[in-house]
Amino acid sequence: MQNRTIYIKGTAICLAWALLAACNKKLDDITPHNVLFEEQEFSTPAGFTKTTIANYNSLTTTNGPVSYDMNWFNLCEFRGNNIRTIDVTSFSTSTAAQDIDAFNFTNSSSKDFGRSDGFWKVSYRALLGINTVLKHVKDDETDNTILQAKAENLFLRAVVYFNLVRLYGRPYYQSPSTNLGVPLILAPITSTGEKPSRATVEETYQQIITDLNEAMKNFRQTKVNSFASKYAAYALLSRVYLYMSGPYTQPNTQHAQLAARYADSVIANGGYSLLQGADYTAYYNNSNQANTETIWAVNHDAAVSSIPTILYQPTGQYAGSPSYVTGQAKPSPDLLGLMNAGDLRKNFYVTDKYPGNNTDTVSCRKYLYKYTSVYTCNAPIHYLRLAEMYLNRAEARVKSGDNGGALADVNVIRLRAGLTSVSGLSAQALFDEILKQRRIELAFEGHNSFDYFRNGLPMVRNYGSFNSPAITVNPTDPKVVLRISDDILFENGNIIQNIQ
Repeated sequence: MQNRTIYIKGTAICLAWALLAACNKKLDDITPHNVLFEEQEFSTPAGFTKTTIANYNSLTTTNGPVSYDMNWFNLCEFRGNNIRTIDVTSFSTSTAAQDIDAFNFTNSSSKDFGRSDGFWKVSYRALLGINTVLKHVKDDETDNTILQAKAENLFLRAVVYFNLVRLYGRPYYQSPSTNLGVPLILAPITSTGEKPSRATVEETYQQIITDLNEAMKNFRQTKVNSFASKYAAYALLSRVYLYMSGPYTQPNTQHAQLAARYADSVIANGGYSLLQGADYTAYYNNSNQANTETIWAVNHDAAVSSIPTILYQPTGQYAGSPSYVTGQAKPSPDLLGLMNAGDLRKNFYVTDKYPGNNTDTVSCRKYLYKYTSVYTCNAPIHYLRLAEMYLNRAEARVKSGDNGGALADVNVIRLRAGLTSVSGLSAQALFDEILKQRRIELAFEGHNSFDYFRNGLPMVRNYGSFNSPAITVNPTDPKVVLRISDDILFENGNIIQNIQ
């Protein structure tokens, strides 16, 4: 046995259905790091810190089909109307087919035809590392370093479960006490006989809220925004309660008020500020760690992101080469048409004309930071940022009847974008303006389709893409949720498949 390996005792045969079936499973297989055996590693506070860093790294892995960031981007963004897929790409045929699967709402359960299998597996792989750290925290722990590690891992667990439940569970307003969410695994499984079933959507959300509330009590320091913090937990709670607030026409005002309250705490007390002018237009040109707007980001300074493979024309020696063409995902004409001439957010798109084509000549440039190869960059995923908090509070306020407060919030976003403020809007018209600004501001950041479905609205794609016709997906359509991988169902017969 090598002394750089941490063995997860008792979990050697756990989670076979989550790609963790190998005996003497090594945490090094989850993400490399310099640690000793499990008991020795968690015998010191420094060991908790090192293993927590490894758990952050599990969200930056770029290991082909089990890449967290690539699968996350595909399953979140391709299911909305911000993207138009094109026929000429730099993908292999098989990879292109996997990406189109989400775009067409085919929701394949086979790992060969969709990305559901990879995302599920890498998510539960990350949870194994997170739960291993939490298992070693004593109930009466007083060491500040260990409590900080506890808080950060609780936050990470909430993030992973929230991403899972919004993909595999129906929108919250639709019978959350009976609709199925995802299996809740809160400790390393110790036997192949332990095959958890799916919790309900409501139970999954409640676990996320519980983890975030417990995390908030245990944070002992504020680090750079690549690490979780108390206000990152507040920000995620704002988003979670907004998802629970339901449609504007029949909102849950209690949840809306909680979404507004947590957003307000971040805005008023978090110490963040919106970037302005040239700093704003350069937002995505830099690492996340130096700016004042990002609350929490998945940092890729040390581990490259593969998202550029689906967005851009290759650079350097490949630029203009007929053998290399642009990425598959282009900003949709519908999205680009929403932005006025003076909108600073037009700077987040770049001319990207690929050989032999005069349409779809623009690419999103939010993932161009240190784009030095054909396939990768070091761009962070800005998972939580202050602009969203203003938009969360605006939506929550209009759902609660506070039209004046909602209008003030949406005007903060408009003015920052170089637009004039709007006046006289209220009720449905104001709600529509808030969703419009969410769509423009948060484009390509993992929000688009969810903002429709959680609000009881259809996702309307009024344009065709390659061999995909225009499509409307209603929030009650079974296709709103992903199908679970065939491999997972084979390994765990207690998991019920989503019906399509």
